[in-house]
Amino acid sequence: MVSITESITNMFSGAHRGSSVGVDIGASSIKVVEVEKVDERAVLKNYGEIALGPRAGVSAGQATNLSPEALAEALRDIFQEAGISPRHVSFAIPFSASLLSVAELPEVGNKELESMIPLEARRYIPVPLSEVSLDWWVLPKRKAEKKNGAPTGGVPAPVSKIEVIIAAIHNEVIKKYEVIQQATRIPGEAVHFEIEIFSTLRAIVGRDLSPIMVIDIGAGSTKLALVDEGVVRGSHVVSMGGQDITLALAKSLNIPFTQAEETKCRVGTMGDEEGRDITVVAEIVLANVINEAAHFVENYERKHGTKVSKFILVGGGARLKGIEKIIEKSFSGVSVVIGDPFERLDAPAFLAPTLKDLSPNFAVAVGIALKGLEE
Repeated sequence: MVSITESITNMFSGAHRGSSVGVDIGASSIKVVEVEKVDERAVLKNYGEIALGPRAGVSAGQATNLSPEALAEALRDIFQEAGISPRHVSFAIPFSASLLSVAELPEVGNKELESMIPLEARRYIPVPLSEVSLDWWVLPKRKAEKKNGAPTGGVPAPVSKIEVIIAAIHNEVIKKYEVIQQATRIPGEAVHFEIEIFSTLRAIVGRDLSPIMVIDIGAGSTKLALVDEGVVRGSHVVSMGGQDITLALAKSLNIPFTQAEETKCRVGTMGDEEGRDITVVAEIVLANVINEAAHFVENYERKHGTKVSKFILVGGGARLKGIEKIIEKSFSGVSVVIGDPFERLDAPAFLAPTLKDLSPNFAVAVGIALKGLEE
């Protein structure tokens, strides 16, 4: 686990006063970021990460399924070691534990939409609506749609459509996070929740309005999100993550998972013999993600007559050195970059190299912490 030392924390006046703590409970680790607003700037006060694998009897880097009580214990350990007083905490809900759909509906008033949304939601949600917490909001119209005026020459105007995001979280998931919140003694009135995809976008997309594909490579799964004009226009989950590269490498070289993970993190695709081995394995494992992303982008470009020319990689899997080159060579005319959420924060200059290395893994935690500053 890493954290800013007490001496760094004390560089900022009013320790913990008015600060916001973002918590990202992933499959393989928990990430925590504490930020504070100083002179209208978001300042990094603290951060920490703890691997969950050893607490589940497996290696660090492997996906786990710990109980809420065990997760709360790990979270308490982070708070204690990093010196964080959790007064205002925001939790990111895993994308895999939620359902997010973009529906196209007639442009009607809010009252009509309120009656239409539950009916529309049943098309996407495979469980009774009584078992989920449902939310929705209307997306802003695209610029191209705003420019198109009413048809002339007596031709009837087509029925105007709007895009609506429908979000659902299973009630059992919310209960799980309430158990974690209570076990870590965080006041209920100081807790907020958000689906992790929105946290990620807040941390890495910013004011870029161009069509962007965000690829979040976690330990056990990869999340795809297509962002256009600053809002989510579509999302998808691929059942492949960073641990699959490690597992395949361990099998290929006949070495333990722990050794394969260490080699993957240390060498990446940049070394000679070891780097070539990792590159071959990574290309095979990532082929499924690349194919899904290509299909996703192609459908979007065809439907909306636009071009997605930028991919942003985040998540623990994005820390694999050279991974952007593997993905970039599969897409013509596309720029692939590693997201750096810490660029949104003021932090001591000497921490820059460390934060740069860790940054892809902290996109969700930084984004949800920044949301707390808005509350």
